[in-house]
Amino acid sequence: MKVKEYALVIDMVECCGCLSCSVACKQEHDLPVGPQWITVYRDDIRMIEGRPRQRYTVTHCMHCHAPKCMKACPENAISRRSDGIVLIDASTCTGCRICMEACPFGVIRFDEGRGIARKCDLCVSRLDKGKQPACAAACISHCIHAGEVAEVATKVGDNRLRLWRNETF
Repeated sequence: MKVKEYALVIDMVECCGCLSCSVACKQEHDLPVGPQWITVYRDDIRMIEGRPRQRYTVTHCMHCHAPKCMKACPENAISRRSDGIVLIDASTCTGCRICMEACPFGVIRFDEGRGIARKCDLCVSRLDKGKQPACAAACISHCIHAGEVAEVATKVGDNRLRLWRNETF
């Protein structure tokens, strides 16, 4: 039996910049003021189809198929589960920050209080209970698609998911 592999993809064309994803993530993970595991950036207004439009760029851990952060970690504190979720083991992390430098998306944050690296865990405890990640559940634009890769591919299009994963199935 094939193990389910999870993906989280954001359709940034549909994002309205409300920040509900970021707030939900901070609440779910009890994050202090400052660090965010999902960040919404306002892009410059530009003309789209003859009208001025505001767009947003949203960054989050991509739970890479071949995580550079995991490869770079000298303590082996980062692992990728068989379902594709990339996790940092807080008890093993020494806070060296090498993973932060290795991450091509710049989404790993340093927790000053705990002295360790932290990042999106795809709300693994919610997923394990059959729930959506907090960011997806809170998204009022319904532009965050989370779930099994095949399910997400149906929602956002197979070609876009391949670009996201930077590989072919």
